[in-house]
Amino acid sequence: MKDNQDDVYETADLGIAAYLVTKGQQLLLAERASGRYSFVFLGKAECQKLAVGYLNTEFARFDSAIKNLKNLIN
Repeated sequence: MKDNQDDVYETADLGIAAYLVTKGQQLLLAERASGRYSFVFLGKAECQKLAVGYLNTEFARFDSAIKNLKNLIN
């Protein structure tokens, strides 16, 4: 990963990370530290483009509904 440090995209958002995986982006690292997720993907520009596009998808609406339902029971 050291050679590709400038070409990586990192997110803590599980929904965006799952969407990037379904779109075929290469996951380089997934970890949880101090209760926070970190997902690192190869291809910064493409991942940024997909992450913005994610907001206009049914997948984003589904993810939002899951978060809202969790909030109802917590």
